[in-house]
Amino acid sequence: MTGAGDSGGDPSAGESLPPAGDGEAVGAPGAELRTTAANGATLWLTQSPGFSLWRGEIPAPDRLRIEGRDGYLHELRLEPVGVLRLGRAERVGDERNELVVPDAASRLAATLRHDGVRWWLRRREECSVPVQVGARHLARGEESPLVHGAFVCVGGMRATFFDRRYAALSVPAGTVDPATGLLARAGLEHECAALLSRGRAGSLVLVRPIEAAAPPPGAASRAAEAAPPPPGAASRAAAALVALHRLWPDLPVGDADGAAAALVRGGPEEASAAARRAAEAAEAAGIGPFACGYFTLAGDADAAGREVELAVHAITSLAAERARGAPVPSGAAELRDAAASARLASPSEVLGASQSGRRATVLFGIEEQSALGAVGPHVIGALAQELAAVVASHAGSGALIAPLAPGVVAACVPRKADPAAMASAVQCDWHARPPILDGKVEHARPLSWELLHEADAGARAAEISRECSDPHGVLSALSGGLPYPIAGRVRAAIGASSAIERVKMLFDVLEGTWRFIATVLVSAYFSGGSAGAGAGRGAGSGGSAGASGAGDAAGAGGGRGSVGPASGGRESSPSGSGGSGAGGGVPQGWGALLDFYGRTRTRDGLALGAWRELARTAARAFGDRDDPIGSMAREVLDVKLSHNQTFETLSNLMQAERNQFAHGHYTEARAAADLPDFEQMTRALLRAQRPLCAWTLVTVEKTEPDLYGDLQTVEFIDHTGPFASGTRRRIGLNSPVRLSNVVYLARFREGLMLPLDPMVKRLPHEDRFDLYWMDHLPRQGLCQLSAVVAGRAVKAPYDARRMPPLLRTLIEAAGG
Repeated sequence: MTGAGDSGGDPSAGESLPPAGDGEAVGAPGAELRTTAANGATLWLTQSPGFSLWRGEIPAPDRLRIEGRDGYLHELRLEPVGVLRLGRAERVGDERNELVVPDAASRLAATLRHDGVRWWLRRREECSVPVQVGARHLARGEESPLVHGAFVCVGGMRATFFDRRYAALSVPAGTVDPATGLLARAGLEHECAALLSRGRAGSLVLVRPIEAAAPPPGAASRAAEAAPPPPGAASRAAAALVALHRLWPDLPVGDADGAAAALVRGGPEEASAAARRAAEAAEAAGIGPFACGYFTLAGDADAAGREVELAVHAITSLAAERARGAPVPSGAAELRDAAASARLASPSEVLGASQSGRRATVLFGIEEQSALGAVGPHVIGALAQELAAVVASHAGSGALIAPLAPGVVAACVPRKADPAAMASAVQCDWHARPPILDGKVEHARPLSWELLHEADAGARAAEISRECSDPHGVLSALSGGLPYPIAGRVRAAIGASSAIERVKMLFDVLEGTWRFIATVLVSAYFSGGSAGAGAGRGAGSGGSAGASGAGDAAGAGGGRGSVGPASGGRESSPSGSGGSGAGGGVPQGWGALLDFYGRTRTRDGLALGAWRELARTAARAFGDRDDPIGSMAREVLDVKLSHNQTFETLSNLMQAERNQFAHGHYTEARAAADLPDFEQMTRALLRAQRPLCAWTLVTVEKTEPDLYGDLQTVEFIDHTGPFASGTRRRIGLNSPVRLSNVVYLARFREGLMLPLDPMVKRLPHEDRFDLYWMDHLPRQGLCQLSAVVAGRAVKAPYDARRMPPLLRTLIEAAGG
């Protein structure tokens, strides 16, 4: 999990670590950000949190650990003594390179400088080899910050940056704030868990910049309240973070959703004094108006997520009150006992309130409890505590929140509020948090919710807990983390009023699943690259696709985190002519897609069988390459549901039953008799789609660059779960790639953004917006789109010149 530990003695200058033995892994440097085997948000939850990741400022150099071509690990010490030059030779004319690496392949490759908080690497104008920091490729004269665990590539030099302030060479993903190199929220949670596990008293001192138009606390949607602050405030929050770090260089200091937080030890008196010092430091840093306070930690290590969530919500509410000019105490405030908009109550109190006609009761159930319970017996309880805090931050004034059963949290809110909108906001917030990892499997955070109507809250909570714990799955507890095109159909099936209607909607779940998979794979195939000159009807098929820049249709450009077909995995043109794309040929799978397009391009809609054929054809183009979308497709399509059943065979069976239902004489009695079997098939189908829960379907509405040009604030609509209108959210995305106002399938934690335009669009219909997807492959002229759940059809004109180059070539090759 933590990789090689940091030893007390440093290797002498020029000393190298020997190559690994035959039985040891050779390849990755020791320090790395792991997103598969470890995760910062769950390290404290799945392993013993008794150790700290942060050790503060120490008299030791930062390091670049270089994996040499000779198999040795070399270490370059980085002392903040000015600008350090890196190249393959020690002297180049009158210049001298302090850092000499033969693998750099350029005599004047890069320079490194320290700004007092972190290192920056700049590609020199004279550099003729590629320079990469993390997933970002630097242009000549461009620089990028180095944070702990960042991958650095200069020509043939492959290295990892090691920040002396971290105790382990390898830290979990999500631990390091990419804007400052200090702790991120996941790192703060781990440090709080480590402190609480040792039974020590401590508090979080928080400073949050105040915006002129801060939203009121307790609103139904917390998107603008607890998400990162609006444009312009991110740099102020970073300045506050740096000010706290300079005040306490040895204490854990990190970013918590736009608030600078420091973990101080001691009781309330020490915390109050520390908060006053933090306020003075923030004022001296000139960050403008801000709110400052301290939150006393309580509970054991399992409550770390809950405590950080409550602290962030408290400081956000205080900042909002001060922005509105409300009379609040000046100076550093005590946050834990401050008046909260919602209250964590006892189960008996919530059960009593649920019987009141003036309140609405919403039950939230953590799905996949059987898998989470295998991680550890304490995991579900710890997640329920964190979920209760998340619900409290969304529920609004006068709400009562309490756990009523294992993994089930109840919220009693006033009926004047919109409980469905609140529940959807909680669901999207929970789904967006990092997954739970046990070192083997990545468990996403799907969440189901239910609005009670004159039902016993305690009894229904126990039923939901049993449903969410069922290893075989229950229909109502299997769609919480899935995108709206699938989750919305599941909700419609659950709410059907008759057996025939429910059977029909279950078959709609099958069709929606295959349409969504086909749409994603086709969008990934066309999102990058261009076809060669031989991309005609004679081109071959098969092969694979990889990852590349974002599609032209989205206007995101190439760069970090975009996914699509690789321009490298290409086959030669049958005519032997060179192509304009990379490799001079056509992409793998081109012939099969061109043939499919030629057969279906005049249709206004595709049948289920055609969508399945399209999905399989596009999936084969990805082959076995290590591509995010291709990996997700293989996990879904190649899953083995039982000893003799796969996703494909189950779909064949359900499609045959669907055809019989559509064309035969089907009565209500027959539907009621067949319903249990169809529900079991649908449950198996939904369980196979768990890899989709790791992705989020979003519509980007606005992006604003901020700190250093790399951190941008992204405002988007989250389409997770069955809520038709989605939930507005805002995040800070550390990426130089600018996003367009289109629909994406995203994994923000890894910076992966797949544009689904023009296949999926968010369009207005009458008095509201809804998601629409294309009923066929795009073509020049009028195209038919339908609502992803309701099925309303509209026609819209499309211009092939505004489509991705590869898709445009396909349309031209097929004759229009």
